[in-house]
Amino acid sequence: MRDYIDILLEALEERDREYLRWEYFMQSERAMEAMKALEKTFSHEQKELFQDYEDKQTALDDTARMTFARRAFLLAKEFYR
Repeated sequence: MRDYIDILLEALEERDREYLRWEYFMQSERAMEAMKALEKTFSHEQKELFQDYEDKQTALDDTARMTFARRAFLLAKEFYR
C-alpha cells in the first residue's frame, strides 16, 4: 500500500501549474536561457561533467523538497488532530 502522504504530494505536483505564480515561470525561463548560453561555451568533457552535476543536484533538490513537504503534512496533521 502506498503512503498517503506520497499520494497527496503526487496530486499536488500534478496540479502545480494551478498554484505556481507567473514569477516562477518567468524565473524558470530566464534560468533556461542562461543555461543555454552557458552550455554553448562548454567543451564536450565539460558538458558531461556539468550534466552529471545537474543530475545529482536535481536528485538532491527533489529529496529536500519531498522531505520538507512530508514534514509540512505531518505537522499539519498534528495541528488538526
